[in-house]
Amino acid sequence: MKDYNSDDFDYPLINDSQVESYQADLIIRSKKVDKQVDKQVDKQVDKQVDEEEKLYDSTPSMFRNRPFLFIFSVIATVGGVIGLIYALIDQGTSESNWFGLSVMAAVLGFIGFMILFIWWLEVINTRLTVTNERVTLRRGILSKNIREVFLSDIRSVQINQRFLQRVMGTGHIEVASAGSADAEILIDGIPQAYGVKKIIDEHRRKNQREKSEE
Repeated sequence: MKDYNSDDFDYPLINDSQVESYQADLIIRSKKVDKQVDKQVDKQVDKQVDEEEKLYDSTPSMFRNRPFLFIFSVIATVGGVIGLIYALIDQGTSESNWFGLSVMAAVLGFIGFMILFIWWLEVINTRLTVTNERVTLRRGILSKNIREVFLSDIRSVQINQRFLQRVMGTGHIEVASAGSADAEILIDGIPQAYGVKKIIDEHRRKNQREKSEE
């Protein structure tokens, strides 16, 4: 039997740039696969929810959840726009302190706008849905996180409200299942918090009765 060594074969030489190119290609492919999986999961969840009776569906409220922060951010943004316009018109030609104040207002307006924009992105990408079968919470801007608990498995629904949330009719909801010691669904600033709890409790008892009768 003939013995072979590495000198008997011609191996293609791969330089560092080719290795980096292969690695980058693998990363791009894995991201595409992740996006396809996320889309398939979303479609499957949407199909399940559409087949059920939708009892509640909402995103957290911005103004009703944190009215002072919302008002401050809006005023700061409007003031920033006015300050920016004045600064561009004046451009430091005025001997008064208005130019410096307008620049400060523009900076404050940018901060207020960023607060509103990031807050808005978080709100529109957070959704609580209650059907006659399950409670579903979706979160995520770049990545998607979906949590769902069947009504028949829910152990408790807890509502926490700050003073302003009580006045505005919003609240923090925690839903825990029988199979977990901690709450599996947590969401803050949801409108009609006690109404959501009432819907869940009514259909939870109904589903548990139906399950026990089977």
